[in-house]
Amino acid sequence: MKKLYKTKPPIKAAEWDSTQGGGAYIYFEEYVEVPGLEKAGISIRFERGNSLEEVKELVSKMKSMGFTFAVEK
Repeated sequence: MKKLYKTKPPIKAAEWDSTQGGGAYIYFEEYVEVPGLEKAGISIRFERGNSLEEVKELVSKMKSMGFTFAVEK
């Protein structure tokens, strides 16, 4: 039987340096307390070249909607 792990990690917006291809992304400010992911760097990346401001707006909306990270193992 699978177990559901849910956590509400602080999320932030950041931007890759242009030498790394540029573009904004969302990342978890802290490690998540899910078995197997304790030291994993988790980020949400986009194919389209969104601006940092667009991604910050998305982060704000996700927070206001009660963003929860869930993993079923």
